Amino acid sequence: MMAFSLSVSELGFCIFSYIYHMKNILFVTAFLLLCFYVNAQSVQVKDLSNSVGSWEGKLTYLDYASGKPYTMSANIKISLTTDFRGYILGYEYPKEPHANSKDTTFINANYFGKDKIVEFKKESSGDYKMITEIDGNDGNDNKKATLRHTYLLKSNTYSIIKDVKFEGTDKWIKRNEYILNRGEH
Repeated sequence: MMAFSLSVSELGFCIFSYIYHMKNILFVTAFLLLCFYVNAQSVQVKDLSNSVGSWEGKLTYLDYASGKPYTMSANIKISLTTDFRGYILGYEYPKEPHANSKDTTFINANYFGKDKIVEFKKESSGDYKMITEIDGNDGNDNKKATLRHTYLLKSNTYSIIKDVKFEGTDKWIKRNEYILNRGEH
């Protein structure tokens, strides 16, 4: 059996060094978590207000049966609730009005509805990029997947992209994309 011998000063230095490094690691970890928490908490419905208005364009989606994209006319009317806490998306499909729908979504902590906000960047111009993710199901077989939505406002263009990553894969598939231009208010 091998014995180690340390003097009291050497032992004290080892303990001090260990505590010093652990304190730094804990500080950096706490700082990063705080930054993430503050950033996620800072997203509010008013941050999305520059996208309010009428948008006209198209929806392209991947038809899983054929494996080919399909494009159709699509419009979105965006507004806020009267208390400015909800974000209202009114989807309109001129050639398929039976598919029209309206969705009101609220931001609560770092969630946009049920979707977790994983990234939000807002420019001084009011343009923004917001990415959300949620676990769910997609595809003809209703397979488990992570669903990612990217909302991108750039001046007079607005897009919403839905990407899907099926469980057990690392590959993201573009499921659909709205590409819209600002219409009449």
